[in-house]
Amino acid sequence: MANYGHSFGNTSAGPVEVERVVLWLDVYERYPSGAVLKKSDSYPEGKVIPAGTPISVSKPGGEATLNGSAPIGLTLDDVTMGADFCTLTIVTRGRILEDRYSGTAYTTAQKTALKGAITFIKES
Repeated sequence: MANYGHSFGNTSAGPVEVERVVLWLDVYERYPSGAVLKKSDSYPEGKVIPAGTPISVSKPGGEATLNGSAPIGLTLDDVTMGADFCTLTIVTRGRILEDRYSGTAYTTAQKTALKGAITFIKES
């Protein structure tokens, strides 16, 4: 089932598929109203933004920037790009199992920006 976010613009079609991999051990705080990511060449319709992706936004509900060097948090769960956009929930305080993140490995700059807010736990 496609998950276009949690606020609006959410539609689904076809069979429901369920898979559960625990990524977040604890979520203590979320950014108010999350963020919006518009469809683009980098994020076409159907592309999955994995849970744990570094994210920046300038205001609640604002336009998201992903994978920058100074994120304000990490995405809560996997979200699939919709026809025009998707909405993202942002974790600003929590504990994450770093080895289970399916995106590009976190950089030192990203971890430094999130120090004291996100605890990265390595399993290996």
